[in-house]
Amino acid sequence: MATAIHYLSQLTGKPVFDPEGRPVGRLGDLVVLLSGPFPPVTGLTLRLGGAGKGIGPLATFLHWSQVASVSKIGISLSSARLDLQAFRRRPGELLLETDLLDQQVMDLNGRKLVRVNDVQIVAAGVGGADLRLAGIDVGVRGLLRRLGIDLWVRWLESHTRLNVPDRVISWEIIEPIDLSDLPADLEGGVGNGVPGLCRGIKLTYEKLAGLHPADVAELVAQMSAPERAAVMESLDAETAAEALGELDTDIQADVLEDLPTETAVEILAELPPDEAADVLAEVSAERADELLGGLDAEEAKAVRELMAYPADVAGGMMTTDFVALQTHLTAQETIDTLRELAPSAEIIYYVYVVDDAGTLVGVLSLRDLIVSPPSNTLSEIVRDRDEVVHVPVDLPEDEVIQIISKYNLLALPVTDKCNRLVGVITVDDALAASLPEVRHWLPRVRG
Repeated sequence: MATAIHYLSQLTGKPVFDPEGRPVGRLGDLVVLLSGPFPPVTGLTLRLGGAGKGIGPLATFLHWSQVASVSKIGISLSSARLDLQAFRRRPGELLLETDLLDQQVMDLNGRKLVRVNDVQIVAAGVGGADLRLAGIDVGVRGLLRRLGIDLWVRWLESHTRLNVPDRVISWEIIEPIDLSDLPADLEGGVGNGVPGLCRGIKLTYEKLAGLHPADVAELVAQMSAPERAAVMESLDAETAAEALGELDTDIQADVLEDLPTETAVEILAELPPDEAADVLAEVSAERADELLGGLDAEEAKAVRELMAYPADVAGGMMTTDFVALQTHLTAQETIDTLRELAPSAEIIYYVYVVDDAGTLVGVLSLRDLIVSPPSNTLSEIVRDRDEVVHVPVDLPEDEVIQIISKYNLLALPVTDKCNRLVGVITVDDALAASLPEVRHWLPRVRG
């Protein structure tokens, strides 16, 4: 099947002809349905009579089934009888010029935002009437094409050493940004052509959600506040929380301030308590109280307790997400319990053993459990072990880091004045505290 490449700038404003070759208007914009790697063109906006681009007071809508062929000259229709309709955006539809041109989109491979200078469209089928959104042009060539001087530049290239390369990025690795907060006079019908007609679009960001959370955060950090909020709101809570955890605290705070309360609470509930406490410390007191009020009572209590500690002491560094089991459990019962608790525990490299009062009795590694007789209780396993290395909640940050380094620990238990276990400090949080500039590329110690 023969294919041809078109660019949006070469099509918009071109004549639209009836089957007899008589012009009936000019192409205003192309409508695509966001489905599959290369979305199909499903319709066009037609400007009756005069020239011009986009959607304006004289524009109407034609379904793409009425198109017979597409060429550089213009678009030919298959029927003289026009089924003219007022344009009403349907879910998942995008207008290429109105919504994409001159807008920023996400280049998922390059992990950056890029500006759309032109849109590449591939035509196939009889008469080239099967149009697909193929890619975006982010280079100078796209701008030259829109200015109408691309052919002149090509002539210069053929006679000189001038070289203006194409910079077209495949749509497969592009994710548009929800522009629903921009002006949209066209919602529900034909408007006056204001750029940013994306109200009513609800993007799912399926391609973005497939990236590593650190990569999602890298892209989100480049966005404006409304764009960040739109993207984070559209991701599922778990993915959004993982990405939020990779952002700088000031951006984290901005995101939680801008998101709808219900969405912000859902994301906050997915964060480990220590991370939730850190980000809530950066938002306004009123917003923090509002978000904490939406959390489960037990979760909110844990976060409030962590927020009460200064950031530069052990209590401010610790998390309350850990595994602590009582001395009467056997090794086999402990292993069975870990299978159930592991998904919600931040770290299971160590099992903390406590008595009925919550006092720290000992610490076991997973190896200790595996090699112990299944019927032995935890009190028997830890009985003859060395004194547990632990720190009080008010120990300064620099001393905490020294102890973790000295004993080569993956996690350090934190106790209160009565020696009750109240939290643990993981090695990644200790490193982040000592080297804040590398916080977001440190691996996370999680079970």
